[in-house]
Amino acid sequence: MEGSIEKKENKTEDLKSVSDSLKMLADEREKEMEPEKLMVKNAIEKGNTKQIRIHARNMVRMRQEVTNYRQISKRLDSIVDYFDNVPEKSTVLSSIPLIIESIDSALATGNSKKMLKTMDQIETQFFTTELVAKFKSLSGTENTPISMSEDEEISSLIQKLTDEYNLQATVENEDKEAQKVNEDEVEVKIKTPSCFRIFACWSH
Repeated sequence: MEGSIEKKENKTEDLKSVSDSLKMLADEREKEMEPEKLMVKNAIEKGNTKQIRIHARNMVRMRQEVTNYRQISKRLDSIVDYFDNVPEKSTVLSSIPLIIESIDSALATGNSKKMLKTMDQIETQFFTTELVAKFKSLSGTENTPISMSEDEEISSLIQKLTDEYNLQATVENEDKEAQKVNEDEVEVKIKTPSCFRIFACWSH
């Protein structure tokens, strides 16, 4: 019996490792938002509309990455808990290598939105609708709030920071076209979590 439990734990170890790594990545990304926040503050003080929006956009994208990484991590934890409670001989355990392969490919892109879509595909492919609903309920991700457009989030963030620092931002009074920032000018860099590459060997 102990041997079976140990074997099952070995199979889910990679999933647990990915979940832990995503938590760490989210924490790191959250810390990286602080310098951007100060840059927004400095740009507001200088009345530099272009820099205000560049760094506010960086913050919005970083914040979305943090949210996505943590959501994926929680959903992986729910899947691991499920696998830990199914019988060792259950055929569902045979899907673990395929799940890991899918997650590994998504992680290699460094794109948190693609990772989130991959999680949706994994849950749809390998689990019933009832189980997916349970995973999302247990992870607290079943109710996704209606999201604003990126421009709306940027404007909201700028207003929040001007209020927080008791500053007056002129960006809201600028012409709409002047507010647009060329995508090439946005400085945020998407990290490719290469350290999460998984090379698991499975015995047949």
